[in-house]
Amino acid sequence: MEFNCNIKGCWGLTFWIVYVLEKGLSSLPQANKAKIFQGLTVDQGFYTSKDFLPLVAKASKAGMCSCKSQLPELRGVVIVLGAGDTAFDCATSALRCGARRVFVVFRKGFTNIRAVPEEMELAKEEKCEFLPFLFPREVIMKNGRVAGLQFCRTEQTERGDWLEDEDQIVRLKADYIISAFGSMLTDPQIQDAMAPIKLNRWGTPDLDPETMQSSEPWVFAGGDIAGLANTTVESVNDGKQASWHIHKYLQSLHSQTVDSTPALPLFNCAIDMVDISVEMCGITFPNPFGLASAPPTTSTAMIRRAFQQGWGFALTKTFGLDKDLVTNVSPRIVRGTTSGHVFGPGQGSFLNIELISEKTAAYWCQGVKELKTDFPKNIVISSIMCGYNKADWVELTKMAEDSGADALELNLSCPHGMGERGMGLACGQDPVMVMNICRWVRQTAKIPFFANHCHQHSVWNDGPKS
Repeated sequence: MEFNCNIKGCWGLTFWIVYVLEKGLSSLPQANKAKIFQGLTVDQGFYTSKDFLPLVAKASKAGMCSCKSQLPELRGVVIVLGAGDTAFDCATSALRCGARRVFVVFRKGFTNIRAVPEEMELAKEEKCEFLPFLFPREVIMKNGRVAGLQFCRTEQTERGDWLEDEDQIVRLKADYIISAFGSMLTDPQIQDAMAPIKLNRWGTPDLDPETMQSSEPWVFAGGDIAGLANTTVESVNDGKQASWHIHKYLQSLHSQTVDSTPALPLFNCAIDMVDISVEMCGITFPNPFGLASAPPTTSTAMIRRAFQQGWGFALTKTFGLDKDLVTNVSPRIVRGTTSGHVFGPGQGSFLNIELISEKTAAYWCQGVKELKTDFPKNIVISSIMCGYNKADWVELTKMAEDSGADALELNLSCPHGMGERGMGLACGQDPVMVMNICRWVRQTAKIPFFANHCHQHSVWNDGPKS
């Protein structure tokens, strides 16, 4: 691998590189494999997380592609080594692959677990067993296959160092071992390509953690390749932090002083002058990016944040009259009745049982009024729902239009959990009801509206129509 770059111009640089790799997107390629596992293979019952999880992921997507991959078959007892998100992913996946019992073993205590709480709780719910303060020392083999693992107890000194106590030995029988100790960069070609950058013992660039600068002043790094970030958010922050110090470095080459407070220079170019507005039904949308009536628009505060970040339009969460107020249940995502298997890749369908907004029409009308005052160029569409009653549709339409909404969405397609009230899809499946509701709204409103209805062929008496 060679880099042949020649960056010229105002910076006066010949060559500089920035690496920012995000975990889960571009993680380090080689598994961190302890010496006691060298030479062991999958056929012998040993996996690294980089062997195991890709097989599970590929098989989980088999229904959506032509690969027809099968889940790895695990039987009996599985030991998973590690205490991060990846280790808990391996543990729960092992159960789905047929393991009878799964032990998650880690070197430190529960307070040192790096995984997010949700991952750990899921492993608990699925009956994984946790064994802290153990470090693997020897693989037990029988007839050429993994038969168990010998550990020694770990202790923490008063200075905070972790030591292995060879006098305290624990043996566990196991049919499979999955090592999830993290990732490394050991590919010699990649390491050679990074020369003359000084590398640490993990094969990644040795960095200043404050500036993200390597031993070569023109090379900065972050994310997985820097070995400092554990999450995507931390990786992105590495890039943000490195960018400021890159700016300082470039300025220093031209004897320019930079204020110590990070404030990256602003700039404007031709792309900022391109008009990407869209006109539809007499409404000019500042850009074609918007939020649908869904959980991201649960409140006007969320819509406000979206507008501040540049989104051009938003639909409110569907609201109705006070007599139709609802209370949502939790969790709102449930297994579909046609799903099949409870766990694993055979689980084919999920249902969103979230209903309409729990907030009143008065809340939404006041919120729309405030949003239009503060963001006059952004488009706000009020999503409304009533039963099959002309008076209700007229009342709600007037309220929404008077609040300053640019348009209306008539929600006649969902939620699926309110059909018993004669609302939503209960109306949307009947073309006559849809037509009459649209007439009532058209007679009342001067602003445009969109009828979002549930088109199911079975409701037509004379066959499918578009």
